[in-house]
Amino acid sequence: MSREGRTTLRDVAEAAGVSVATCSYVLSGRADRTTPLPEPTRKRVEEAARRLGYKGNTAARSLRRQRSELIAIVYAPPVGPWLDHLTAQSEDIAAAHGYSVIGVPVRRLDRAAQSLRVITRGHVDGAIFVGGLSDELDLTAARRSTRALMAFSDTLELPGVDVVRNNARTALAEATAYLIDAGRRRIAFLSHTGAQEDRYLGYVDALRQAGREVDPGLVRIGAAAREDAVRVVRELLDTPNPPDAIVSESDRGGFAALQAAVDRGVKVPDDLAVIGTGNTREASYSQPPLTSVGMHQLDFTEMVEALFARIDDPALPARELSMPWVLNHRASA
Repeated sequence: MSREGRTTLRDVAEAAGVSVATCSYVLSGRADRTTPLPEPTRKRVEEAARRLGYKGNTAARSLRRQRSELIAIVYAPPVGPWLDHLTAQSEDIAAAHGYSVIGVPVRRLDRAAQSLRVITRGHVDGAIFVGGLSDELDLTAARRSTRALMAFSDTLELPGVDVVRNNARTALAEATAYLIDAGRRRIAFLSHTGAQEDRYLGYVDALRQAGREVDPGLVRIGAAAREDAVRVVRELLDTPNPPDAIVSESDRGGFAALQAAVDRGVKVPDDLAVIGTGNTREASYSQPPLTSVGMHQLDFTEMVEALFARIDDPALPARELSMPWVLNHRASA
């Protein structure tokens, strides 16, 4: 035992009959050896550490490696099942790399700089910016202070930043065109903020391609909160000339539209077709199942592994990953 009775890494290594380097590798949780350690060796080290009461100095290890061993997911509340799935997969992959995941909510753009200090001050090694935020925020400072950035964006081009392209505008245009081709005449759009976002612009593209003008009365804000969406859709259905189809910027708004239709005695899809966005798991078991635009399968493994590759080597060329959204047909449309 070392002075003051504190167990050192060398004590554990001697008790386990291995080198200090091997002991450090096992207790750091790393898994980056070309040839994995034999399992009996790993267990011998872990047992010796437990028996001797060894407590590693995580802060000191991080300082030596010049790593925080943290990644952040930056998002704009409210959250939904899509983000839950991304977070769960990120946590699993991060754990395999000896990392943890933290969430950074950005509720207001005018406070974004304060929210992002955990990134711009270098407290994380990597960050994933969820769709929409990367186009609203200046990521230059975050790029300078962080080893790796990954952003969901169909337009962002920033040196050293990996991007995930969903082609949201094209996908929403195809969804709206599908309704037009099905004979729907009054197609409403349920928006998050009313801003000129890619999803709304896709809706506009399809209408104009069909020779139609956008009816301002059919574009409503309410997709961000289910209670708002229910109220807004009820109001639409109560008008003298109600919509016969609704495209929502979120699945949350789509579910609310289904509820409002039941409240008003409107049949889905006969009288009202409903399409959501996100393709969340809930879409497949809503009543009726919700047609939704989004990734066919929510698998973020490739992008999260790309983030860790850049953490290990920030000089890697920027990558552009294609995860296109598609129209997932179900009974609501």
